[in-house]
Amino acid sequence: MIYNAQNIINFRDLDGFKSRYGVTNGKRVFRCGIPKDPTDEDTALLKKLGIRTVIDLRGKDEVSQAPSLFENNSEFFYYNIPLLEANPALNDVRLPIWKMYALSLTEYADGYRDLFRLMGNLDEPFLYHCFLGKDRTGLVSALLLGAAGVYEDEIINDYTPSFDLIKPFIDREIENDTGLIWDQDISRLQSNASYIRDTLEYLRREHGGINGYLLKTGLTQTEINKAANNLFKENIL
Repeated sequence: MIYNAQNIINFRDLDGFKSRYGVTNGKRVFRCGIPKDPTDEDTALLKKLGIRTVIDLRGKDEVSQAPSLFENNSEFFYYNIPLLEANPALNDVRLPIWKMYALSLTEYADGYRDLFRLMGNLDEPFLYHCFLGKDRTGLVSALLLGAAGVYEDEIINDYTPSFDLIKPFIDREIENDTGLIWDQDISRLQSNASYIRDTLEYLRREHGGINGYLLKTGLTQTEINKAANNLFKENIL
């Protein structure tokens, strides 16, 4: 389901995806992008959805330049687990998208480990986000869905809507020359199926698949299953 907010974009849950264990009931797991400070109405929506935990996937440099309003909000538990610095001065952002994802998976493996451990220990709805909610957020969603036995076509179906959902925001920011969208190469802002499909193929080739990658980060199978169980009404893994 897609949720409408003012300064929270690409806001949706991981509900209704077909897996080997049935259909996900992801009303506890929410993904989004937060490129601007959330409004009072936005935070009210989160509380209405039962969300009290916010996990920020942006890099340390990004967070330093644009601190999260959730960090010092006593009504929310805030965590920053960097999965990539979206900064052209620090990374080769001209890499093909799947290679950028592979870089994140390789260089920030400890972050993915810590994130899955955190998700496995949450017993109420939570939200994770990056800037646009497409790349780092999309990659985490793919890993979590894969860990829950969701079929590859369904993982792709979760990834591909992002561009349509973020395009109105991108267009406004570029038109108003706000500087928030520094990469104006539209192909890199898109969420083509090939981007995540190539990433899944990379994970199979180099790690034996999503589960194999997660195990290599240092997670146990029990920890992986605990995180994935957030996508079902009952603990079935």
